[in-house]
Amino acid sequence: MSSKNLLKRRLRATINHEDFRKKLSIFAFVFIGWCGIWAIGFTDFLFEVDFKKFEWPPFVDVREQVVREMLAELPSYLFHNNWLDYQTIMEPTCAFNRLTRRKSLLIIVKSAPHRLQNRDAIRATWGKFKQLGNFRIRTIFVMGKMRARESETYGNVLEAEHKQFSDLLIGDFIDGYRNNTFKLMHALKFAQNYCSTGPVSYVFLVDDDYMVSMKNLIGEVEKHPPNERLYMGWRFDTSPFRLVFSKHRVSLNDYQFSQYPPYISAGAVLLTSQSVREFYLAIQHLKVYPFDDVYAGIIAYKLGILPQHNENFRFWSDNPETDVFDHVAAAHGYSPKDLLQHNNRVNNYSIN
Repeated sequence: MSSKNLLKRRLRATINHEDFRKKLSIFAFVFIGWCGIWAIGFTDFLFEVDFKKFEWPPFVDVREQVVREMLAELPSYLFHNNWLDYQTIMEPTCAFNRLTRRKSLLIIVKSAPHRLQNRDAIRATWGKFKQLGNFRIRTIFVMGKMRARESETYGNVLEAEHKQFSDLLIGDFIDGYRNNTFKLMHALKFAQNYCSTGPVSYVFLVDDDYMVSMKNLIGEVEKHPPNERLYMGWRFDTSPFRLVFSKHRVSLNDYQFSQYPPYISAGAVLLTSQSVREFYLAIQHLKVYPFDDVYAGIIAYKLGILPQHNENFRFWSDNPETDVFDHVAAAHGYSPKDLLQHNNRVNNYSIN
């Protein structure tokens, strides 16, 4: 082969190699870009359904079914969720703890089995209130059961705690982030059927890392009659979180719409007996959603109850050292140490 032909062949091979490298680079760039778009959830965004078309399984007129039951009529449809399926392992005692007055407040604190320090801090601070002015008050804690490996670690700690305080409401489900809706459901069920006397006039649902000013909370409660359709706290108007590798990830299979109904942060929610009753009846007709605050928003939306924003139920504390509770009823972000250290400044009046 002549040197001229050999040079042509090598030149052609070099050109083909460079062409392959360019194609491979373009492919790699497109592939990596597509993976990035997928990871941030943009592909889900393209296929979301406009919220204007929002509906929720099993697609019945929930408000109509609730009204029928409140009028002691039979529902038109079979229940999607049967309350008989939601059993409890432990319930707070009713002895000497009946809340039968019109001015009664039941506080249900969302906790977890291992968060004993948080519960003890609340019991030693704002949870000590049994009465303030003309209001009777009771504070209890709702959670799920331990996993098997946790039971081995904690043993009979919960049983001993419940025996000492009689204030634990433990549902027959595994305690976990995606099971918080079951805590909401058990809390509403307990409030609706409280000690066989019916719903308590007012119910406050709160997380176990909140500071609560009992005086300001009662002051807010007194503004609302028990028959008001009240669903109040820190309001959010948000969209589903589509980031693939986040624990908050929501797929299109779980929720296909572009927005959520407006909802109140699950950390602090004020309800009247009217709202508790309607929520309790509505749950039977609405598929469960794993995020408790969004699920409450779905319930309210289907009932036609407007979530009321109140800045005095703070989504997060500015600073436990300097927070001012002149009007604030509850603030998020308090460790057990913070509660013990700052409670006297927030609740500096006599406890009955």
